[in-house]
Amino acid sequence: MTTPLFLLRCTEVGISIRDLDLLTIGLVLDIWTEKSNDGVKYRRIADQGDFDKF
Repeated sequence: MTTPLFLLRCTEVGISIRDLDLLTIGLVLDIWTEKSNDGVKYRRIADQGDFDKF
């Protein structure tokens, strides 16, 4: 990933240059990935019983 692409990802999720002092590259990429998953519709959402089985 290039620096301009990384900064583009930051602006897409609303992270300022000042905020980057507090975040790691991995955390920024995780935030960006989760943002892209926000529109996904799941057929079934896990409940507490599913977590207990896990």
